[in-house]
Amino acid sequence: MANVAAKIHIEGIVQGVGFRHFTYRKSQECDIQGFVRNLRDGRVQVHAEGEQKCMDRFLAELRQGPVGSRIRGFYVNQVPYTGKYNEFSVLLDL
Repeated sequence: MANVAAKIHIEGIVQGVGFRHFTYRKSQECDIQGFVRNLRDGRVQVHAEGEQKCMDRFLAELRQGPVGSRIRGFYVNQVPYTGKYNEFSVLLDL
């Protein structure tokens, strides 16, 4: 199956509710590489790479979010697959 990559921005109540760690756990379950970080404007940004089937599952999980989150906007942009990530990381806020 083909490898794909996506840049995801999530808006709403997504900071201070464990969204980054939820994303990390889901990345491990779905075999996704990349990173997640909080943005200064209150959004969460995710860069994710993996097989299409895994990505579909990962995105479905993120759309639900952790308990306490309230997702108001969920934006996925397909980007070129780089293969440069060999793990999934929780980055410091940007």
